[in-house]
Amino acid sequence: MGQIEIPVEGMTCEHCVRTVRGALQSVPGVRSAKVSLADRKAVVDSDDGPVSIKLLADAVTRAGYRVPTRPKPRDSDPGIAVYSLPKPVVEPTPPRREIVLNVDGMTCASCVARVENALSSVPGVQSARANLATNQAAVELASASVPTPALIEAVERAGYQASLVEGIQSAASLADRGARELRKWRRLLDWSAALLVPIVALDFVAPRWPDAVWVQLACATLLQFYVGRPYYVGAYRRLRHFSANMDTLVTIGTLAAYGSGVYSAVVPAHHEGYAHQMNLMDAGIILTFITLGKYLEARAKGRASGAIRKLLDLVPPQAGVERNGRIEIVPPENVSVGETIVVPPGEKVPLDAEVISGLSSVDESWLTGESIPVEKATGSEILAGTINGQGALTARVSRPAGQTALAQVVELVRRAQESKTEIQRLADQVVSWFVPAVLAVALATLLAWGFLATHVPSHWSEGLGAMVAVLIVACPCALGLATPTAILVASGRGAELGILIKEAHALEVAGRVTTVVLDKTGTVTLGKPNVTHIVPAPGVAADELLATAASVEQLSMHPLAEPVTRAARERGLAFERVENLEIVPGQGICARGKEGELLVGNEKLLSSRGITWSSAQELVNSLRAGGETPLVVAAGNRYLGLIAVADVVAPHSREAVERLQALGLDVLLLSGDHRAIAARVAREVGIQRIQAEVLPSQKQEAIAQLRESGQVVAMVGDGINDAPALAAADLGIAIGSGSDIAVEAADIVIVGDDLRAVAQAVELARATLRTIKQNLAWAFLYNVLLIPLAAGVLVPLGGFRLPGIAAAAAMALSSASVVTNSLLLRARKLQ
Repeated sequence: MGQIEIPVEGMTCEHCVRTVRGALQSVPGVRSAKVSLADRKAVVDSDDGPVSIKLLADAVTRAGYRVPTRPKPRDSDPGIAVYSLPKPVVEPTPPRREIVLNVDGMTCASCVARVENALSSVPGVQSARANLATNQAAVELASASVPTPALIEAVERAGYQASLVEGIQSAASLADRGARELRKWRRLLDWSAALLVPIVALDFVAPRWPDAVWVQLACATLLQFYVGRPYYVGAYRRLRHFSANMDTLVTIGTLAAYGSGVYSAVVPAHHEGYAHQMNLMDAGIILTFITLGKYLEARAKGRASGAIRKLLDLVPPQAGVERNGRIEIVPPENVSVGETIVVPPGEKVPLDAEVISGLSSVDESWLTGESIPVEKATGSEILAGTINGQGALTARVSRPAGQTALAQVVELVRRAQESKTEIQRLADQVVSWFVPAVLAVALATLLAWGFLATHVPSHWSEGLGAMVAVLIVACPCALGLATPTAILVASGRGAELGILIKEAHALEVAGRVTTVVLDKTGTVTLGKPNVTHIVPAPGVAADELLATAASVEQLSMHPLAEPVTRAARERGLAFERVENLEIVPGQGICARGKEGELLVGNEKLLSSRGITWSSAQELVNSLRAGGETPLVVAAGNRYLGLIAVADVVAPHSREAVERLQALGLDVLLLSGDHRAIAARVAREVGIQRIQAEVLPSQKQEAIAQLRESGQVVAMVGDGINDAPALAAADLGIAIGSGSDIAVEAADIVIVGDDLRAVAQAVELARATLRTIKQNLAWAFLYNVLLIPLAAGVLVPLGGFRLPGIAAAAAMALSSASVVTNSLLLRARKLQ
């Protein structure tokens, strides 16, 4: 067995790691491949000696990544050959970029596949993902030189219309287009109902008023060609490109029903063989039901995308900018980095900025979830979308409108909504042949009924009705909406909770997680030391002890100095003026004060000065064993007491661990700190399993071992020094990122520092997976059961045939029920 190490460029997340690993493992002779995002490399194990480096590099290139030419040899593990390429395998390419297109005309899952195939065929396109729920397509380009008109032209050649949107405008465009789509279907539904009423009413008086049929015909014709126009236009565009979709099925079905109704109106009803002919009322009701379904679908989709609209509403339309000595009111997009903005009391902050003057409190609840306003003064950061309190603030813009923390949140939500799960990709493959199959079944249904017309002439009209029912009931709208609507709602719900899901795949993995690995510092704990105990000697006040220690520590830059001085300030204690600071390596610090020499450090420092402190020895040992750091304090050769400092557990960590365990998850604490400290934290939060004194590289190995044992592992860290471990896990969750939302190594970003959101993310993911499976099961079951009923296969057995009106109602109900089921995720209460 041989091993080869090759560098890989272009990987940005765990999804990339999985893609590269799969590509390498597909090469003949490769037994396994380990891919490291942090080290940007892959180590390949082969069965019979080294595999050709050219084959491996080609596999990586085909997967959309790069193997640099002639990588420099470097130290590696024994037994691993580090190969350099004898010649260039792939020319260096500019970084990939992604653009978003609005796509008009998509009506079902087959449209999604056609748009994706059209975009993917354009040279330079890395991947394309179309979304029926948002009517948008995200295109990832391998080269920035791909012209946008070429992409739009490809979509138009496929029979659809496209327009370019970029950045946060894509989300705004989504909201606007959703509102326009809802208005369109509402208008058509109103016309449909208004025209259907006289058709139905006159059907009852037709026997007594022969000319009523001509009024019916006029209303039915207007209904058919005005209300049905969107379907006919869509079907015509598909026909021009020799393809079919939902519009094709609706057009053929409704035109057949209308034609049959016209025939029944102009041909005497007593003609033999036409007693079961469809009439104008049937045709009108079918089209009305279909339009009702599209209206309900548009309405539900609008509600599903409400989270993005809420986020966009946080941005004020105007910003006050200081220019040439006066305040100009301009859109935030027209403000440059470095310019000065003024935020009046009670107004929303238009851009991310740094306060240069003023004092106020700002409501940051949209970002952190905390309802208590945060004090802001000179040097503080204020974020777009937050609400200023009672004071006016002047601030210097630090990020442009398209790169604010709010813009990053909106972009992450949008990306999650347009991404796909593995289960959706499978459904898309099924749907790609579904519409042609339905057309074949509809034609076979008509011919089968017609074959029987030799003996029963009315079977031709029954066959026509059966064909119409098959075409209408088989429209794959529900299949196309089953997954994206659930992802749409889940990502929006997550954003409202401060859980940012970077792609749909993350939800799929989060729903299968079995083990959660928690980093200690900054995740389970606050990430900074705090004073935990103040134990004065007999006859010494606690404030005197703390003030003395703080007076010395104010001169020190040691990490333990800050919590002591902070605790003293919080108590309002006055600091003594001291001088002649001396640092004693390995022991502590000393300075000169009004009582003489002041000492703060460990017990060795006091012993070296001959100061008696042995009465506190047992307490010192106990605190140190518990993972806390004791600081003994003396003044003028007198022992004053001790102060214990430790990184304390975050307020909600214990509750968060309990919630994770209640979900049936194993929880492991992983820390590079001393075992005593890790054990203390684990005891406080209720974690049974710990691994301490672990180096960053060893964290990756620990997670790899868990995965090799069959566990689906989620790693939770702060997203900075934990990046390698986050990337190594099946699911990376970055917590406490604040305004730095775009944590590349994580799949899910928890805004703020509340660890309880991890349990909410897992619970939301599980609920989303259940919803997707329910939606797909309903959509498939609906077609499997109703197509045979619509074709009339049970009629020979004494059963019934589903009429066209019922088929139209069932189709509308199917799409509406799938979207409504997804909307239930919004109302779901999470732990």
